[in-house]
Amino acid sequence: MAPSPYSMHSPEGAGGPSADPVFGAGPGDDPGYLASLRGTTVLGRMRLMMLVLVGAPVLILALTPLIVDNRGGAAGDAPPWIYAPLLLAAAVAALAGPRAPLAMAPGAEPPAAARLALTQFRQAVLLRFALAEGVILLGLPLAMIGHAVVVFVAGFVVGYPLLLWLALPTRGGVERLRRRLEAQGAESHLWAVLLAAPPPELLPGRTPGRDAA
Repeated sequence: MAPSPYSMHSPEGAGGPSADPVFGAGPGDDPGYLASLRGTTVLGRMRLMMLVLVGAPVLILALTPLIVDNRGGAAGDAPPWIYAPLLLAAAVAALAGPRAPLAMAPGAEPPAAARLALTQFRQAVLLRFALAEGVILLGLPLAMIGHAVVVFVAGFVVGYPLLLWLALPTRGGVERLRRRLEAQGAESHLWAVLLAAPPPELLPGRTPGRDAA
């Protein structure tokens, strides 16, 4: 039997979904962030993953007083210049993050465009997440240097809103990325592939290759 054009094991589908995109789907078909977590779609799975990831900095914030020697009181021994790297990292994230993903070239067939759009979407979300989380995590070594928990808190206050804005795949966030993908006139079919069911081999209780045997 010939491989499905959406198979992750076929050359054309490398890195892409094996489920059929729901062509014609758009932002109006998005059930919402929380509702999508209860469904079985590519977008729902990704939203759940990002929800877990954006919760990690909150846990680090709660543990920071146990990690940092806050010997100098609330402000510690932190000199004013120690906050400059945080502002610089935030500026880099705010400027570079929205530039991802790169625009797709027009002319691809819908299935191929959907696969490419999903790959670029995932890469862009993870890149944006890394840039914003870097602002927060930078505050931890700086807080240790300055012996002041408030330095990490400053990094969290600056970086966490960036994290939610850049990386959380809300309906508006997906639309912003779709417009980036289609900036050169391509039709990405991003919603079509995000609202598709995930590949069967990625569903709970399924073993890759078992059902195909």
